Amino acid sequence: MSSTVNAGTSRHERALVGALRARAARGALTAEAVVLAQGRLQEPCPWPAGMPRRGNGGACFPNAWRVARRSPALAYVEGYVIEDDGTVTHHAWCADEHGRALDPTWPNERARAYAGVGMVLPWVSAVRRRTCTQTRFPGVLDPAVQHTRDADRVLTYGVPAGALLLLGRDLPEGAPPHPGEARQPDLVA
Repeated sequence: MSSTVNAGTSRHERALVGALRARAARGALTAEAVVLAQGRLQEPCPWPAGMPRRGNGGACFPNAWRVARRSPALAYVEGYVIEDDGTVTHHAWCADEHGRALDPTWPNERARAYAGVGMVLPWVSAVRRRTCTQTRFPGVLDPAVQHTRDADRVLTYGVPAGALLLLGRDLPEGAPPHPGEARQPDLVA
């Protein structure tokens, strides 16, 4: 899948990235820092006809996982969204090759901006097998998952280069550069 580059950012996108920077500055080893280092902006897009049905609210991680597995043209993405009222939420969704966010959990237009890390399904599957039961998937960037099972690998080094999908637009100026300078250890399933 390829990336789309667009220099313009909306006020919602700028607010979302600003909130992530503030949260990441509070401490090391945060999901926000991973999204700032490796994430990209995805454009909100209405749920298209013909896609698998949307899942239940409050289950974004398994919903995005299910839809990405069933739709080869979509990737699993995890990161953060912002709503009109400024609420920033850790969330998961799908994205297409053009960087459009397709949210299998929230209704159209609830999230005003998406910033997240696209991940290849085999790697997400390996993390999922190691960190959860088949009925609960708390997400790759969940701090409890990373602290207890993977010795903070993802929160320390980010998503390994071989598992990363660059979907969407670059974050606005001032965001950390994309990874690549430092060697990232692979997660062994």
